[in-house]
Amino acid sequence: MEKLTLGHGTGGRLTADLIKSFSSQFGEALTGKELEDCSMITSDMAITIDGFTVSPRVFPGGDIGKLAVCGGTNDLAVRGAKPLFLAMSIIAEEGLDQEELLSYGRSAASVCLEIGAKLVAGDTKVVPKGAADGVFITLASVGKTENPLGMSRIETGDKIAVTTSIGRHGATIGALRYDLSVEGLKSDCAALWPLLGPLAKMEGIKAMRDCTRGGLGTALCEWAEGIGKGIEIDESSIPMDQGVLSVCDILGFDPLHLACEGCAIVAYRPDQEDRVLSALRSHPLGIDAAAIGKVVDGHPGMVGMNTASGGMRVVDMPIGEVLPRIC
Repeated sequence: MEKLTLGHGTGGRLTADLIKSFSSQFGEALTGKELEDCSMITSDMAITIDGFTVSPRVFPGGDIGKLAVCGGTNDLAVRGAKPLFLAMSIIAEEGLDQEELLSYGRSAASVCLEIGAKLVAGDTKVVPKGAADGVFITLASVGKTENPLGMSRIETGDKIAVTTSIGRHGATIGALRYDLSVEGLKSDCAALWPLLGPLAKMEGIKAMRDCTRGGLGTALCEWAEGIGKGIEIDESSIPMDQGVLSVCDILGFDPLHLACEGCAIVAYRPDQEDRVLSALRSHPLGIDAAAIGKVVDGHPGMVGMNTASGGMRVVDMPIGEVLPRIC
């Protein structure tokens, strides 16, 4: 019997295979088979759930409390669903400082106030010392939308934009783990509803996806495989943070596969490009937004990147673990 590895938690190929194997056991008891970031439980209500085990728990740009609410509600935002109600489960280790735990609650609450979401249910467990690493948080989020977005709407010729520079969360956690000092580098951890909510109502918007575990590369691969079409992107068009590139150079990471926590991709009709980019860039979270590629009929199910050196590189989901416990 195959044993789980850290690679099964990357959000890459092993994760996708594990989810497929696990969910297939539910048969007719399974809904949400479209494999979007959240599932529609009625025509206008969406739900999602996510667990957070990030290490270290506090990092430049946020902490595990902020990350939980941002990460959980962003999965709603990318389907055009306004986050409304949250349920939070906390598993804390014996010996954790109580004030530390409360500080994560304050961070989570501040994001709720920012986006207008309400905490409506919760559960707390304390396990013996050594049974958990400090604290783990699980968040279930429910939201409402009048117009559910999804990859089934994507068509050949549609353009793809990214809302900000990629890989900042993964690079920040990596720098902390390896004791690297990178001036100005911090996680992009942010609630995306204020940025994406207005966009979701615009004409020509087809789909959006949160680039979390597995980064931009994995999000694009999920779309290409899900719609059975090819996607082509241009390396020179992808916004990159210099600090992220420095971490990648030192540690050998691929920025396409580094986690983001405040970055999304947007698929839209090509005639709406100016409006889409203008709307994104008018918000502080989208200042660096850029069009990076398009949907094509060629090489169905695959993502190709036109490199800065002039060649074409296949972009695939990562197989092993890039960096464990980044979210």
